[in-house]
Amino acid sequence: MTQVSYEEACARVLELPAHTKKNPFEETKAFYEWLDRPGGKCRIFHIAGTNGKGSVCAYLDSILTGAGFRVGVFTSPHLADLRERLVCDKKWIGKETFAKLYGELEERLAAYGRNFYPTFFETLFFLFMLWMEEEQPEFTVLETGMGGLADVTNVVEKPLVCVITKIGLDHCQYLGNTVEEIAAQKAGIFQPGVPAVYLDAGEGIRSVFVKRAGEVGAPLFPVSKTAVKFSKKAKNKIDFLMESAYYKYIEACLHTEALYQAQNAALAVRALEAAGLSDRLTAEQIERGLASMCWPGRMEEVLPSVFVDGAHNPDGIAAFLESVAEDGCPGRRFLLFGASADKSIQEMFHLLKSSKLFFGICGTVISGSRGMTEADFEKLRHWDAAAVFQDSARALGALMRQAEPGDRIYAVGSLYLVGEIERFAKRRREEQAVCKKAQGGLL
Repeated sequence: MTQVSYEEACARVLELPAHTKKNPFEETKAFYEWLDRPGGKCRIFHIAGTNGKGSVCAYLDSILTGAGFRVGVFTSPHLADLRERLVCDKKWIGKETFAKLYGELEERLAAYGRNFYPTFFETLFFLFMLWMEEEQPEFTVLETGMGGLADVTNVVEKPLVCVITKIGLDHCQYLGNTVEEIAAQKAGIFQPGVPAVYLDAGEGIRSVFVKRAGEVGAPLFPVSKTAVKFSKKAKNKIDFLMESAYYKYIEACLHTEALYQAQNAALAVRALEAAGLSDRLTAEQIERGLASMCWPGRMEEVLPSVFVDGAHNPDGIAAFLESVAEDGCPGRRFLLFGASADKSIQEMFHLLKSSKLFFGICGTVISGSRGMTEADFEKLRHWDAAAVFQDSARALGALMRQAEPGDRIYAVGSLYLVGEIERFAKRRREEQAVCKKAQGGLL
């Protein structure tokens, strides 16, 4: 077997975007089948959608793990460490295991004998499934990439249940220019006889799901907005009440200020019901799992009065603003905006600016080739922010010096920005802990 260190394996994986391009789905599927479909016998929850996929995965993981089941979870993107994407029993894949499986995958590719090389996302998926073949958890939760129909995760057969989260306009150059076209791509994960849970967000999208489900013979389980009721309870908490097909009602305290998490929690509960697990889970286990879920980067307070949110498309920004408007902030709000240049930045910024929720807005360049540049900010209509910073740490530091007690700072626009702010916040907390310890020693 090819022997590589973790550092070498990680470096090779991170280099893949520059050297690979998306493969035809049938070629990807053929390679997975040649690998003998690793991890394919797991009981799989398959999650697609535009916004909320990762959160639904996290709610499912929290409920099932809290109830004593072993659960593997595949999500993207990562915020700080590549291994965040590959999780089992609440633990990232070990460095030695990652390196071992990468070496095995390279060896299998060399033996495949065809002109096929997986992309970055495909490589991580294959590594995860090879790991699941070893771990054999009771359940596996798979988050698709940007699509559904031609997504590498769609190589799995007969998942336990399929879930479609909120649909919005994103990745339009690949998926379509209307929400109906995008919904059709996402619904490509529907399979014969497999329950399909979806967020019922209107007639147009509903008709797409009904049509696709009818074509493949998938029973549908919609989650309507009226099925979920919630109200703000306190800082960082909202009350959640859902009408349940099996339990009648599920009540929980969600530890978040993101109002949109209520619909993601409801999708997770309905998915468990549709999967036929109600007789193995009590209402109390579900409620505890919902309450204990933690998913970084979604209206998360990373430092006192500093919040990050990974909204990176117009629908995500609209949901973010809905939560900001209900935050009860007694002072001013400041905004740090940084996004990938290939997103709908004009529309996102227009929503942020026209909301009139923020006293001041500044921009930041995000590391990486896709991030907005200073020139991109200058092209934004009505861009009159105080400054555009070359890195997010300096930008956040400037806002923190400007903020007063009672004010709030929000960072939004990209999960890559969230990752940078998370790392800054971690360093700040560590520095404060060292200072506090030193001061304690002087007393």
